[in-house]
Amino acid sequence: MPTPVPASPASQASTTPPTASATASGAAAPAEVAEVAEVAETAGLGEDLLSTGSFVRALWLGPRAWGRWWRALVREIDHRGILDQVEQDANFSFNFCFMIVVAGGIATIGLLLNSPAVIIGAMLISPLMGPIVGSGMAIATLDFDLARKSLRALALGTAAAVAFTSLIVLLSPVKELTPELLARTRPNLFDLVVAILSGAAGGYALIRGRGGAIVGVAIATALMPPLATIGYGLVTERWPVARGALLLFFTNMAAISLAVAAVAEWYGFGRGGLRKRFARQAAISFLVLVPLGIPLFISLKAIAFESFAQIRIRNVLEAGAASLPGGQLGAVEVLFIDSKPPRVRAMVLSAEPEAELELRLGEEIARQLHQPVDLQLTQLRTSEKVSPQVLALGLGESAPKLDSSVADSLRSAFPLPLAAFDADSAQRRATLVPEAQAGIDLAAWRAMESDLGKRHPQWQIRLLPPPQALPPIYFEPGSKGLNEAAELRIATIVWALQRWNIDRVEVVGHASSDRGGPPRLAGVRAERVAEALRAGGIEVVSVARYPLPNQLAAERERGEAAFRAVSVLLPVVAEKLRKE
Repeated sequence: MPTPVPASPASQASTTPPTASATASGAAAPAEVAEVAEVAETAGLGEDLLSTGSFVRALWLGPRAWGRWWRALVREIDHRGILDQVEQDANFSFNFCFMIVVAGGIATIGLLLNSPAVIIGAMLISPLMGPIVGSGMAIATLDFDLARKSLRALALGTAAAVAFTSLIVLLSPVKELTPELLARTRPNLFDLVVAILSGAAGGYALIRGRGGAIVGVAIATALMPPLATIGYGLVTERWPVARGALLLFFTNMAAISLAVAAVAEWYGFGRGGLRKRFARQAAISFLVLVPLGIPLFISLKAIAFESFAQIRIRNVLEAGAASLPGGQLGAVEVLFIDSKPPRVRAMVLSAEPEAELELRLGEEIARQLHQPVDLQLTQLRTSEKVSPQVLALGLGESAPKLDSSVADSLRSAFPLPLAAFDADSAQRRATLVPEAQAGIDLAAWRAMESDLGKRHPQWQIRLLPPPQALPPIYFEPGSKGLNEAAELRIATIVWALQRWNIDRVEVVGHASSDRGGPPRLAGVRAERVAEALRAGGIEVVSVARYPLPNQLAAERERGEAAFRAVSVLLPVVAEKLRKE
C-alpha cells in the first residue's frame, strides 16, 4: 500500500479557510490566496514567503510575482483589529481632553522656561497622534464616519489646548520670547519632509505592531509645542509668532495624515486595486501638499539667504575693522524682518575711528547682497586691545520686540552691559550707567552717548561713564599752546566731570628737562589747561611740578613725553597725593 504523501506548506495554505480579517477592507480573496500558494510553490520560496530573501527572489519573477507577493503581505495584516484600535484612539473623550490640556500646560511652561526636557515631556503624553492617524486611515478607507470622528477630536482638542495654554501665558509673569518659542515660528520645507517621514513611521508602527516607535514619532513631529506657541502669540499679540506656529502645526498634521494614508493603502486598507488606490492618494496629496509647500519653500529660501548674508556681512565688517589702526570687530547683530532691509548693528574698536566707515561698509554689504541694508555702526576709540570677553558682548536681543517702547529699545540697543538704567518717557530723558570695561576710555563712552543721541534725536540721553582716571593732556616739546588733540581731550574731561557731578579738580603741570625754563613752562601749561576747564564750568586749582624727585632717571625710564603732559586730578586723588 503506497505511503501517503504529506501536503506541501503551500498546498496547506491553499486549503486553509480565510479569516475574517483576510477579506476585510480589500484584503486578499480565497482565489487570490490560492494564487499566492501557487506562485510560492513554483518559485521555490517555501513557507517563509514574506522574508527578505524571498522578496529578493520574487523580484526576478516579474510584475505578476510582485503583485502576488504584495497580496501575501496584505493577507497577514489584522485589518479589522487595527481599524478598531484607530477608531477608539480617534474618539473625543474626557480622557483625551484631559491629556491634551495637561500636555499643553507642560509644553507652555517648557517654552517659557526655554527647557527642551520639559517640552519633550509634553510630546510624550500628547494624545494628538490618535485622531491624526484616524484621519489618515479615513482617507485610505474612504470611511466618512471615521473622518468625522477624527476631525471632531482634532478640532475640540486643539481648541482646548490653545485655550489652556493662553490662560497659562496670561497668568505667567514670564512672557519673553525664548529661543524654543522662536524655533516654532518659521516652518520650512524640511519640516514638511520630517512630518511626512514621521507619518510613514507612525503608520508602519501601528500596522506592523511596533507601538514603541510612536514615541519617537511624537518627539520628531512635535505636535503640541506649536499649539502652545499659538496660545503665546495670541495672548502677547505677537501675530507673526502665532501665524508661524499655526502653519507648522497644520504642516505636521496634514503631512502625517497623508503619510499614514499612503502606508495604509500599501497594506491593503483601501478600496479597489492598488493602482487605483495610489492614484487617488497621489491626487489628494497633490491638492494638499503643493499649496502647503509653497510658503514652506519660500521660508526655506529665506533661511538659506539669511545664512549666506550672515557670512557676507561679517566678512565685510571684519575687513573694515582690519583697515583701521588697531581695529577690532566687536559684537555683530543681524536681524531679518519681513519686507524690510536687513538690519545690521555692529561695534568696531580702533585707535583712530573713520568718519566714513559706516557709509563705506554699508555700500559694500548692499553690493554683495544685491539689496539695501540698514547698517548702524558704533565706533569706539580705544588705546589698547580689548579682551575677547568684551568683544563677545551682544548688541541687544536678537529678536525684535514687537511691543517695545523707545525706552526699551534704548536699553536693548546699548552695546555693553548696564549697571543701571533710568528713563522718563514723559520727559523723553534717559540715563545709562554702563559697567566698567577694560580698554574703553572716556572718549569711547562719550562717543557712545553721541551715537545714541543721533539715533534718538527726540530724547535727552545721558551716559554716566564708569569711574576712571582722567586722561593727561600732552604738549609738543617746548610748547605751551593747546593743539586740536589736547582740546578734544579737555572737552572729554569736562564731559566726564559733568556726568560725575564733580565741579572741582586740581591741575598739575609738568615739563621735561630737554628745554629751557622748565619750571615756568610747567606752570604755563597747567594754567592753559585750567583756563579751558574753567570755561567748561569747572573750578580748578593749578600747580606746577618741576623738577620731580629723580626726574632725569624717571625720564630715561618712562620716556621724555610723559613729562610734557598736564595731569587733571580728581579731588580725592589730589588729596591722597598730597598726604603721600
